[in-house]
Amino acid sequence: MAIATVLGVSLYGGGAVERPGPPGGDLAEQLDALRGANDLVRASRVDAGRDPALYPTAYGRLEAALPGRRSGDPVPGIRPGALADLARTDMLDTPAWRAHYVCLSLSGAFGVKAPKSADAAAVLTRAGVREQAEGEAHAYLRTPDHADDGLTSLATRAAFLSTLTCLGREGEVPRASLDRLAADTARADQPVPVLYAVEALRAVGVRGQATRALRDADVQLHGDCAGLDPIQRAALALLRQRLPQPTRICLQPALHDPDPQTRWLVRRALTVGASGSAPSLPAPVSSIRSDGLVAKSPAQLGTLTATYNAVRALTARAQQAQAPDWLRERLQQMGSDRRLDPSDRVLLAMTCHRLAMSCGPQAEKGAEEAAALKVPARLTAENRRGWYGAMAARAEFGLDCRRTSVALPPDERPTLSSSSLRIVVLLADAGCAAQVARLAEGTDLVAQARKALADGDLVAASDAVQAALVSDQSIPQAFWAELPGLLKRYRDVRFPDLYAPSPGGAASADATRAAYYLLA
Repeated sequence: MAIATVLGVSLYGGGAVERPGPPGGDLAEQLDALRGANDLVRASRVDAGRDPALYPTAYGRLEAALPGRRSGDPVPGIRPGALADLARTDMLDTPAWRAHYVCLSLSGAFGVKAPKSADAAAVLTRAGVREQAEGEAHAYLRTPDHADDGLTSLATRAAFLSTLTCLGREGEVPRASLDRLAADTARADQPVPVLYAVEALRAVGVRGQATRALRDADVQLHGDCAGLDPIQRAALALLRQRLPQPTRICLQPALHDPDPQTRWLVRRALTVGASGSAPSLPAPVSSIRSDGLVAKSPAQLGTLTATYNAVRALTARAQQAQAPDWLRERLQQMGSDRRLDPSDRVLLAMTCHRLAMSCGPQAEKGAEEAAALKVPARLTAENRRGWYGAMAARAEFGLDCRRTSVALPPDERPTLSSSSLRIVVLLADAGCAAQVARLAEGTDLVAQARKALADGDLVAASDAVQAALVSDQSIPQAFWAELPGLLKRYRDVRFPDLYAPSPGGAASADATRAAYYLLA
């Protein structure tokens, strides 16, 4: 899931035109301003605030509903209007995922008190995303995204099936889709997606078996804490319905994990087989507001997507050898971590490849998976995320252009939208020269870049210039001469070798990448 958000930033650094030397001598050093608590690069220098979000609301409320909450202190009710506003404005996820989190938010505890379908439907209708969410969920269950790895596909189908059940639409899911989900569940080896799939299938009357995930389960549950990530250990205990003392000891510290989903599953697992005399669990970490929502964690964490953008900025400035030690060490640690989320492997491999680093077996697997990614034969609104991810991965590793049909909206000529510009640039990155020439025909991309810079959109301006370069549009020498001056107002005031998406703002990894591709 992570590589889809890269969206195809350009691999091209410019042509043979003489240009003034760009700034950026302290770029590698100033990346410290974007350093996250997990030693990955943050998307923005702006600290993540305490605003509510769907993901922490969903899992924070589930966590709070489980044993451990102080007696006489019930979980605050959730205001439908506040939840609907959040579902409309929290744009980090697709409509179907937002619907999933709405359904979880309305649950008392998973499998104990399912929300009324009318309640969830009303919230999503009020948010204006119900129809999109249901369509996306049905489409994915019928035809999973080929760009997703097996475990991501399993987790996504499980989530979307439970969402359609929550909305009272499970009867419309074809039996063949349910049978395929059950078969994939039996073959999967990761406890978390298997647990979710088993529970989603059970809710619609289909038996799902965790055949492979439970292989050697007792050995793993009695094993060393380092052998299993806490969230996987918790899911395995729930699938096995056993809580050996070694696993109990391993899970106790994870009750304070920064991830609310981990805390919820761990708390569920620690109640397996609990009796009245069992030690009480500490109070849940999540703090629920009076409107029933839960704020984001204050931890300032980096992401692989932002890290990849920052690394591309470094390579555009020919500073990849100066990448910070903290970042290199973190990438190597991830590459050696056998518990790494499979969905992170491809983007990890792309980042390490760009730095010419050997990051270990997980990055090697990611490179193999990138080569095997299937590019959809035709780009559509439904498969755009997978198309972007597959094309970006192939571009990074210099793989050949795959046959894929792309049509842009006819009303965009002679000016392309920002999303269409990224499509054109990504096709160029992947070596699809004929498609680029066709899609860019009749446009004045230099004029569009000037307008974007004047309007305060650095990323769109950068994409327009990259598209002009790869489609052989003539770029006047005067534009290159003016460019450093045009970009000055986008520089971060405190860290001038980093760039903001709009003038006067705080630096972001993507805007910094965009600036150095313009200045390369």
